[in-house]
Amino acid sequence: MTTDTCQQLRRALLDLHRALVDLERGDFEKQHGPQSAGEFLQVMAFSEDMRWLEPLSRLITMLDEAIEGAADAAATPRAVAQRARDLLGLDRDSADPFKQRYAQRFDQSPPLVHAHTAAIAALKAVGTVTPGPRA
Repeated sequence: MTTDTCQQLRRALLDLHRALVDLERGDFEKQHGPQSAGEFLQVMAFSEDMRWLEPLSRLITMLDEAIEGAADAAATPRAVAQRARDLLGLDRDSADPFKQRYAQRFDQSPPLVHAHTAAIAALKAVGTVTPGPRA
């Protein structure tokens, strides 16, 4: 794996993250009125309602570190991709907050479905495997 692989995977996950943030912002602004970019960034950073996005944010950060040379650019994409594949598996029965909210959002948003499809293609390019059944 190369830094280029990290960048391609990062781009796909970042687009997916952006689609999720856009959905969250739309819902937040329906309830609280329009927000500036800075105001909504504060909501994203400090609101408990936005904590569900942290697993995806951490994966993007891991790729950033590999690209910058602070982590292993050879091993990081595969580890990130495997975790991302698990997170994005659309397990509607999961108790995991990310998986629950992601599946709900997926059903509501064609742009998210498009970003999801691109992310899955990027994960396949890294060479991850579909997780097997859990015991």
